Amino acid sequence: MAQLRLLACFAHPDDEAFTASGVLAASTARGVQVRLVCATCGEEGDIRQPGVATRATLGQVRHEELRRSCAVLGLQEPVMLGYRDSGWGDSPAQYHPNAFVQAPPWQVIQRLVEEIRRFQPHIVLTFEPDGISGHKDHKAISRHTTAAVHMAGDPTAFPEQEQGGLSPCQPLRLFYVARVQGHRMHRTALLRQAGIEVPIPAPELRQQGVPLAQMHVRLDVTPYLEQILTSMRSHRTQMTPDWMFDQVPWATAVAILGQEYLMQAYPAAPPSEPLATDFLDGLLGGERA
Repeated sequence: MAQLRLLACFAHPDDEAFTASGVLAASTARGVQVRLVCATCGEEGDIRQPGVATRATLGQVRHEELRRSCAVLGLQEPVMLGYRDSGWGDSPAQYHPNAFVQAPPWQVIQRLVEEIRRFQPHIVLTFEPDGISGHKDHKAISRHTTAAVHMAGDPTAFPEQEQGGLSPCQPLRLFYVARVQGHRMHRTALLRQAGIEVPIPAPELRQQGVPLAQMHVRLDVTPYLEQILTSMRSHRTQMTPDWMFDQVPWATAVAILGQEYLMQAYPAAPPSEPLATDFLDGLLGGERA
């Protein structure tokens, strides 16, 4: 049987850890070869621990954090697209000439098609269209990855790549990683029950997420929880010294992090199907060498 391959496409270092580390750990544990594409080095992220980075070094430090996280999850060396973090909200960073949101869509899609054709993945994984948090870079990588999946198998798309030895490749499935609607309120309630004083989410964030009826896979990632937490801890710049998951009981961590949800974006999933528990179902026979 051919080894399955999964290509994960995200925007910043830590996206793989805080949104999809369970899926990625579960994949490598089952022998799937996983490669990560990251659009930026997260230059506009926070520095939440003193002395770990400066504004000038943050991108380099976060790249190293990403490499450590990938090693924890069993992933290959990450592929960096080289764009710059566009920042949150109305940050001036979005107007930087190399900001990810300033990149011409065709340019990003071309690069992602190239990575698909080089790696020949059976599965591609990215954010759901709203990017879970609404971050503009998250939404951009979702759009561009979706377009690339649909173009990678078309020999008329970027034909110069085939001349360079990269054959067209149509991934068998495209999944979006997602959070269930109301997940912020659910997490807040569990943390408060565990004695962690976290603020109630702003009203506009309380119903953020995807309705459960639109999900297609609910994956139990509890067996990989230690890996998940270690992957998250790799990103020291992005967590405070009193990080919540270092303080809560194991049962609380399981209740918050023990399940991950996927939407099947390609091929379209049949309506009204019950939630699957295995996103590799039907692929373990190795449909493509």
